[in-house]
Amino acid sequence: MSARAYLELVRIPAVFSAPSDVLAGLAIAAAFGAALAPGAVVLLLLASVAVYCAGMAANDVFDATIDAQERPGRPIPSGRVPLRAAWALVLGLQGLGLALAAAVSPPAFAAVGFTIVCTYAYNALLKDSPLGPWTMGACRYGNAAIGLAVAGWPTLSLPWLIPLSTLAYTAAVTFVSRHEVDGAARDDLRGPFAGLLVLALAPTAWTLLGHLPVTWAAVLPLLTIAWLIGPLRRAWTHPTAGSVRGVVMAGIYGIALGNACLAAAAGGFWQAAIAAGLLVPGRAFGRWFYAT
Repeated sequence: MSARAYLELVRIPAVFSAPSDVLAGLAIAAAFGAALAPGAVVLLLLASVAVYCAGMAANDVFDATIDAQERPGRPIPSGRVPLRAAWALVLGLQGLGLALAAAVSPPAFAAVGFTIVCTYAYNALLKDSPLGPWTMGACRYGNAAIGLAVAGWPTLSLPWLIPLSTLAYTAAVTFVSRHEVDGAARDDLRGPFAGLLVLALAPTAWTLLGHLPVTWAAVLPLLTIAWLIGPLRRAWTHPTAGSVRGVVMAGIYGIALGNACLAAAAGGFWQAAIAAGLLVPGRAFGRWFYAT
């Protein structure tokens, strides 16, 4: 068992996008009056990373049989990570995430628990169903809720509604990912591609509607559009498996950019800087590890 195998198992390049959900949640909560204690912020970010890594590893645990046929080089079917060891990693990381959140507050513990339940719902039950992409989106929403938990228990108020746009964007990325093995017909990609572009502008909409305070941040989502447009154009022209995977990779990093835009629009400039800055190590690891 090598360290590389475990880094592949948790999709290390994509892990750097996980804290961006929490950072956006923290910024939104602060914009609506919540206090941010530095120690709690660190614990919540670490809890998010632990749960995200566990969810990625659990994906391979539940896909072990199909990966043996379609992706035999992956850590579990190749034998580089025994199934029992993968389960131990998943459960250990989930326990760590819950413990870190419990040290912050009961709402944070509940948010981490909700996110873990969503990962099992996706990986074990709904992945191939019409609800699969939306369940994956719910995982990202739960991750944002980990940050929002500093505001207390969830309500139907605006702060808890804003990350629903991230849920929908993540669902669009997941719809695209269903074609990363065999490629796709353009008809299969038209809806998800349009969804990615429209939903990338969600921070603009929240700002122009007056729900987030920093008006000039309405232009920032254009950076996300610029990030996506090249991979989308290549996949639309040649919808092969490789070009579709390129869209999925860009879409995952686009989540971090979108969260940075949300954080900036909420006035959380340090949260936005960290969320965007994490793209640098994410892209660096992406040169040596797959993220989809």
